[in-house]
Amino acid sequence: MLLTTLTLFIIALIAGYLMEKCKLPALLGYMIVGLIFSPYALEYFQAKGHWSELFFLDHHSVNQSAPIREIALYIILFRAGLGLDRSGLKLHGSNALYMCFIPCLIEALLVAASAHYLLGLPIIESSIIAFVLAAVSPAVIVPQMLELQKENIGTDKKIPTLILAGSTVDDILAISGFGICISLLSVDANEEWRQLVFKIPFSIITGLVIGFYLARPVITAIKSSRLHKFFYPLILLAIALGFKQLEESQLFFFSHLIAILSLGLTIQAMDFEFAEEVSDWMAKIWGVAVVFLFVLIGAMVDPSTALNAGIYGLIILTIGIIGRSIGVYLSLIGSNLNSREKLFCIIAYIPKATVQATIGGIALTLFIKGKIWLYDGAKTGDLIIAFAALSILITAPLGSIGIRLFSKKLLTNQQDS
Repeated sequence: MLLTTLTLFIIALIAGYLMEKCKLPALLGYMIVGLIFSPYALEYFQAKGHWSELFFLDHHSVNQSAPIREIALYIILFRAGLGLDRSGLKLHGSNALYMCFIPCLIEALLVAASAHYLLGLPIIESSIIAFVLAAVSPAVIVPQMLELQKENIGTDKKIPTLILAGSTVDDILAISGFGICISLLSVDANEEWRQLVFKIPFSIITGLVIGFYLARPVITAIKSSRLHKFFYPLILLAIALGFKQLEESQLFFFSHLIAILSLGLTIQAMDFEFAEEVSDWMAKIWGVAVVFLFVLIGAMVDPSTALNAGIYGLIILTIGIIGRSIGVYLSLIGSNLNSREKLFCIIAYIPKATVQATIGGIALTLFIKGKIWLYDGAKTGDLIIAFAALSILITAPLGSIGIRLFSKKLLTNQQDS
């Protein structure tokens, strides 16, 4: 297993390097390596008689990779919080707030309606599919926006900051909507509705409060520990895992994702130099984690399952992207962005990958346990994972390439101006 991991890591690095030489994002190469050496590719070669397990990932290895995807998500949230330009948010004002909610909600609404009428699914199952698709990919967006900030591209109007903030809250909103829809599948729906009235606002409030008040003790403890700076992000990731355990304990309503983001934002507000040091080390860890993350995402995608969504799946995904694009445009009405910059924001909100790979698998597991409806012989859980796979295969490369190609064409480079 160790030999397989190291070999795939090296192959992925080579593939990423070749992609960058072709002016394409490296993560596209990582995903392709994951697809080529996935359990599904292994099954295909075994069926053809070309049997060899060398360097291929098996289903057990991929299924056990959930902690890696979770830690990668925590790194992304911390980097977003630690690197967020608050002055940029003030510059955009209400437009930044609209970007957090409107695109996600419009996409979810249109996807839910489309899945309900085109696939004949009950509205709750359609809504689950909608929120699985509605999240954008922080693994694609956050690193590329931070890179644009470093290169001073679009920073005159704080466009990377606007997209960073909007996409981060967008993901939390989609994950929360997914959780709400899953909870509504319980038998006692009335009780669930009563709980949700309190659960959502209290989860947000407790997450914000705990992240805020923990920031000062964390800064003090880390600085007084005299540890090497390499351990700073590791301590924060350990705290993030503790947040997750606290949420799972159900002692009170609490969102560990909100708490992570709140902690990162507060650390930056209280001690900017410390936040920069931690963010730099987070970026170095991310440089390794991103390779494993996208190889695993590629390995999780079953091309035949993606095809099961059929033409309706492609239509629904397209409707969702159009809805999201309309939502971005509506959110930016009245802003100081010109039409070229608005177009870039629309492109930057296209890619999907991390959240779909994570919660799509969760949905499949839950439906296998009992809540199953049928459509043309396919389980709802299979449809959900099919939509997740289709969205990753199409939007992750498309959005990532779009950001890379159009950032310099549509945005202002302050170094050149």
